[in-house]
Amino acid sequence: MEIVKAEEADIKDILALQAQIYRIDNLASNSEESLKKQLADDCCDILVAKNENKIVGTATIYYIQVAAHGKPYALLEGLVVNKNQREHGIGTKLFTRCVEIAQKKGCYKMIFTSGNDRKEIHTFYEKLGFKKWGLEFRKDL
Repeated sequence: MEIVKAEEADIKDILALQAQIYRIDNLASNSEESLKKQLADDCCDILVAKNENKIVGTATIYYIQVAAHGKPYALLEGLVVNKNQREHGIGTKLFTRCVEIAQKKGCYKMIFTSGNDRKEIHTFYEKLGFKKWGLEFRKDL
């Protein structure tokens, strides 16, 4: 298995995986164009985990500059492994690579958000060294 930065050719497979994590019935009509813009944006990295040249996982890292720290933090978004490929260490390897990249970019922390009902995911991230830190407040727009 290899973990590499995503390319435009990976867009359809990435979106198929994202549908497994974002609890949506249909992808947005502009999802491919949106992902294409993200691939070109220096403020984020999109990674894919490939097993025998097939994409089995993906994650996006956003870099958010914080003036008071003089450096960015990393927001880990949409880390997902295909439901048929879970429990084989792919998520751990993908996460580890995300941390390495964020460290190389000079990030002072990495955060992610998760729904309160996803206890198994919380356990996964706690095993990887994340700590519960605060609350997320949300207003859908």
